[in-house]
Order: sequence, then C-alpha cells, then structure tokens
Amino acid sequence: MPCGEYFTSYDDRMGLIRWRTERVAFLLALPIPFLIPFVLGGGAVSMLTRIFVFVIAVLGLNVILGYAGEIVLAQGAFMAIGAYSSTRIVAELGAGLIPGMLVGGLLTATIAVIFGLPSWKVKGFYIAISTLALQFIALWFFQNSELAFIHGGSQQNVPREVGLIGDFATVSTATEQYFLILTVTVIFVLATLNLSRTGIARVFRGIHENDLSSAVLGINVFKNKLLAYAIGGFMIGVAGSLYSIYIGFVDPGSYTIELTLEHYVMLLLGGMGRVWGAIIGVAAVTIAQDEIRTLLREYAADATTLEPVFFGVLIIVVLAVEPKGIIAGLGQIKDYLRKWPYAY
Repeated sequence: MPCGEYFTSYDDRMGLIRWRTERVAFLLALPIPFLIPFVLGGGAVSMLTRIFVFVIAVLGLNVILGYAGEIVLAQGAFMAIGAYSSTRIVAELGAGLIPGMLVGGLLTATIAVIFGLPSWKVKGFYIAISTLALQFIALWFFQNSELAFIHGGSQQNVPREVGLIGDFATVSTATEQYFLILTVTVIFVLATLNLSRTGIARVFRGIHENDLSSAVLGINVFKNKLLAYAIGGFMIGVAGSLYSIYIGFVDPGSYTIELTLEHYVMLLLGGMGRVWGAIIGVAAVTIAQDEIRTLLREYAADATTLEPVFFGVLIIVVLAVEPKGIIAGLGQIKDYLRKWPYAY
C-alpha cells in the first residue's frame, strides 16, 4: 500500500481503481485509445484492432482455463462457430452486427457447454481431448460443401458496410471498425474484472485448485464447470464474430489448431488467471510477431520461415525468467520500487 493511503471501507478496498496513482494514470491514459486512429497510420490501427479482438478471445479462454482450470483445445473451433453464425445473420438476414455477435456468442456458448459435459466424469487432459475432438469436427463441418445449407459455404465474404442493428449506424471504414471493437473490448474487460471479484469466480478458483475439496464444501462442481464453459464460450464466440468483420471474410483455414496454441501462448506469457495478464500477453505476442517478421524481411525474403524459431526462443526466455508470466514480473518490479531503498 502506498505510504499515506489507507482504506476506510470495504467498498474502497474492492474498487477497481484504488490508489491515487492509479486514478491519475487512468485519467492520463483514457484519451489515448480514442486519439490513436487520428495520430498513427493505418497499419498501427489494424494491429491494435487485431489485438482487441484477441483480447476478448483470450479473456474467454482465461475464464475457462485460468479461473475454472478446464483445459480447452477448441479455441479455433469456438471462434469459427461465432464467425460463421454471425456472418449468416449479417450477410443473409441483414439483422446487423450486434444481433450477429449475440447469436454467434450464444451458439458458441451452447456448443461449449455440450462439449463440456464430459467434465462430469473426466478432467485434466481427458477433457482436453474432448474439446480437441470439437476442433476437428468443426473444421470438417465448415469445409464440407454438402453442409453449405447450414453454414452458408466454406468461404464467405463479410459485407464491408453493415449497420449495428439493421441499417442503423453503418460501420464500413477501418476507423469505425476500430472504435466498434474497442467498445466491445472495454465492455468485456470491465465485465471480466468484475467477474473476478464475485463469488462465481471464487468458486471457479476453488474448483481449479481442488474440485474434490470444493465438492465436500457443498459446491456443485459440474454445474459451475459448465457455467465457466458458457461464459468463456460466449466471449470467444463474440471474438470470432468480430474477427470475421476485421479480416472481411470467413474461411476454415483461419481457425485451425494453430490459433488455439497462439492464444495459449498469449495467456501463459501474460499471466494465467489475471485479466491484465491476458491483455498484456496478447499485446506482447502480437507486437513481437510483427517486429520479428519485419526484422527478418530486412535480411531475406524467405527468412520469414524462421519466424517460429525466433518466436519460440523468445517465449522460452520469458517463461524461464518469470514462469508466472509478464504480469507477475511487473508486480515484483512494482513491489521493489515501492520499498526502495529500504530492504523491508
């Protein structure tokens, strides 16, 4: 606790912004996201938009894995379900982006709960295999042209001019997409931050640590695991809907197992179980990928094939220095600076 600051009520202690320094930093940083599109170029805006989309998806993964401790290997499948269902609502029915996102999120949450049912009997890597099966089933389903009457076709283009609801408030330019995705990201970040302070998240963490002890204490373990699947699946489905809007099309090749592994790297690198860890992890991985790719292109056109090698070495170094992720390392630095120059 900073010197001279103390709490006089539980409401102050549970606040999202508790310290004076945090309030000052929040006020100074608040205008930055709204000024970026007018100050930086289109490349930076595109990268930030992709970061915001992946933040929502990784936060959904954090609810399932970081809070409830359920290993899910169907991140790409969840995003694909959200993307395809949203595209059908937007392109064919013309209902708008918001109804498309809601339908995509709800359908993904339903599928996530269905494939989370084996958690009644199995856990750990066994439940991971159940969700991995969904990944392969989803790719087969969306690549099958005979099932196009359901998913609308393997490859579809998303209309560039789409209203939020029907034809109201059309979103067409990259800047408008940036502000839309930024708004949705802020909503989910605030929702996840508040979720982490509720009894639901405490139950999730208890199940994560020891589900047998949680059951002895009277917690319905199976019900709460399915709840984690529903919440996380909804967020990942919405992220898939936004991702299709961002790239302008849907294709099964964009939602493979590589996307799942990439999101796992983001979560583990930033700090599993932490909202800010997920945000920092997504930003760090995305920026590192772009910088490594740019650096390699300066030496040779085919040098980009070495990108996974450099990226893998970077991950190993960071996790070797701080296994709990970047957010834990930043916390240690903050504690050191708060106590410096004293040893206690």
